[in-house]
Amino acid sequence: MTFKVLLIDDEPWALEGLQLWIPWEQLGFEICGVCENGAEGLKRMEERKPDLVMVDIHMPVMDGLEMIEEWRRRGNGTTKFIIITGYSDFDYARKALKFRVSRYLLKPLDEDQAVFEIRAVVKELIKEQEQLHIGQVVQREHEILSIKEALMGKELSIEANQVIESLSPSAEEWNVCLVQVPQENAARWISLAADFLNKWDTVYMVRLRNNLVSIVFGDAAAHETSEPIRKQLEIMARRLASFRAFMAAGSAVPSLTRIRHSQITAEEALLHAFYEQENSFILDYDKLKDQNFSKHYNQLEILERILAAFQLIDHAAYRSVVEYMQQTFLQTRVHPNEAQKFVIYLLHEIRTYMDKHISQNSGTLNQLFEIPNLDEASLTFDVLIGMLYSCGRVCFELLLKENPAEAQGIVQDINDYIHVHFREGLTIKMLAEHFFLHPAYLGQLLIRKNGIGFNEMLHNLRIEEACRLLQMNQYKNSEISEKVGYSSYPLFLKQFEKRMDMSPNDYKKNVQI
Repeated sequence: MTFKVLLIDDEPWALEGLQLWIPWEQLGFEICGVCENGAEGLKRMEERKPDLVMVDIHMPVMDGLEMIEEWRRRGNGTTKFIIITGYSDFDYARKALKFRVSRYLLKPLDEDQAVFEIRAVVKELIKEQEQLHIGQVVQREHEILSIKEALMGKELSIEANQVIESLSPSAEEWNVCLVQVPQENAARWISLAADFLNKWDTVYMVRLRNNLVSIVFGDAAAHETSEPIRKQLEIMARRLASFRAFMAAGSAVPSLTRIRHSQITAEEALLHAFYEQENSFILDYDKLKDQNFSKHYNQLEILERILAAFQLIDHAAYRSVVEYMQQTFLQTRVHPNEAQKFVIYLLHEIRTYMDKHISQNSGTLNQLFEIPNLDEASLTFDVLIGMLYSCGRVCFELLLKENPAEAQGIVQDINDYIHVHFREGLTIKMLAEHFFLHPAYLGQLLIRKNGIGFNEMLHNLRIEEACRLLQMNQYKNSEISEKVGYSSYPLFLKQFEKRMDMSPNDYKKNVQI
């Protein structure tokens, strides 16, 4: 860390010597100013807030000890002082100790002795900075714990209530921005958000659960000219949109003591994220509070139509009822909790039906599709409907396995997806997540239908594309390696030689011939 030093002496040659003879930069200082008397020094100290002041005692207008006395009287107790004088009178030294002067140097200045004393001051400053930082971290954590209790509606202890009341006046209104982020991305999202938000003292990030974070923020009144933190949160939402996090702001309150109300309204606003496809903006309770959810839908009819489609092995009828369900839920805005429970219930019913009717596959039915838990943050309406479509394709493929044309449908979709995304860092796990299939089942399905496994198919497509790019003779081999999806050139070279029986350079020569 770099500290600031202020130099004060009424003799120009002495000031010049202090600047030239002492290696300030090596010692960890930058010179923030020079002065010729104590009165000017007081003004500069108010402006620059130096960590260390090197000051002569005997100066016109105001001497060094008078300046230090006045500076201490104003409540500035942390500034370090090294006094310099040609007088070795004990009374001066004793008075300097009274004003907590760090060091006492005599003129003519001994450079080595001065450097020694300054190094000692640096050690003191570093130790104090570390202690201050630790204290600030502890205090911040204590504030966050108190705010967390208030958010959760707990009865506050006397100490926590005092913390909340002491923080409240630092902003004219307080609010909560509730963030729901997939658990696997939560740690990274929190780290990036903290880097963005740590410049505001009135912003507190409180982790409520693994996938749920409350950002408590205090803003000035709406008429203030400074950019509101609420606007900055919108910027952050756009920057972190790739994390699939949903954000919702509650209703603002005039005091931090009432932050529980903002938390409750933010939770209500966040429910609307279930039907939203865009996650680069913040849902606003004040704009959504009049939009009510419905808990009424024809649950029995939907279930009966789905089971009938399975009994008739009618994939078209199954897709029709899922489309009907999709349109109905979107139009009536079925409550997210009800919609999630019902879709997961349907998935279990389908699993049960398949378990009864595909006895030869009963040992591997758990690998057909994965049924999510209700507490997963990524269970939006689009995701759940996608699961119904995907599991239907898999199940009807098994039910209609005697009809190769029908059974080939999902494999064709998977192959098409691989052909589009093979240049990316595609893995069997990512592919399985996209089609809501178990990775092991997906791998077996591709081998059975394509005759080769996923990795072999991926390498074939990449090397085929590499050959096309080599024929163009526009890129370096290393650039082609990256363009077709390889993270390292040796891996690309190995796979190319394995399939082409020659190196990329030899291939280019043969093409040119």
